[in-house]
Amino acid sequence: MNKFIKYIVILAFSTPILVGCSGDGDTSTVNSSPEPTASDLSTADAAKAIKERENYDSVDFNKLPQGVSLTGKDPKEIAVVVFPPPKEEPQEGNFQRDVAVKPVTPNLTTVIVTETGLLDDSVNGIRDRADFELSEADKLWKMVWVGKQYKCQSGRGSQDWSKQLCS
Repeated sequence: MNKFIKYIVILAFSTPILVGCSGDGDTSTVNSSPEPTASDLSTADAAKAIKERENYDSVDFNKLPQGVSLTGKDPKEIAVVVFPPPKEEPQEGNFQRDVAVKPVTPNLTTVIVTETGLLDDSVNGIRDRADFELSEADKLWKMVWVGKQYKCQSGRGSQDWSKQLCS
C-alpha cells in the first residue's frame, strides 16, 4: 500500500513538469488568453441569438398586423399586441399561451410567444419570436426581426419545434 501512495505522490508532482516540457519551444502558458470582457460576452450572446434565427421561418413585416406600432418602451407589450391570442376561445381546455422575455445584451432582447394545444387538425403549436434593439437616442425598443416555428399534431409533421409547416 505504501508503494502505491508513493507512486501517486510522485505521479501527482511530476505530471505538471512533464506537461510543461513539451519540447517544441512553445513557452506560452496554458491560460494565456485574457478573460472575456462584458463586451465580448455581449457580442458572443448577440451572435448566438442571431444564429438561432436560422431555426425559425422568417416573417415579412408586411404580414404583421397593420396599424400596430413596432416601437415602444416595453418589448413584451409590443409582442403581445403584434401576436394576439386566438380570436376563438379554445374549447378543449389544453390551450396554453406563454410570453417569455429573454434579454440577450443590454441593447438586444428576444420575446417568444408560444401557443400550444391549438384547435387545429394539423398544427399543435405556434411559436412567434421577435427580436428588439434598443435605440440609444430615444431609449425605445424597435422590433427588428420576426420568425415563426410550428409543432405539428401526431402524423402531420415534426413533433419538435421546426420552421417546417405542418401537413
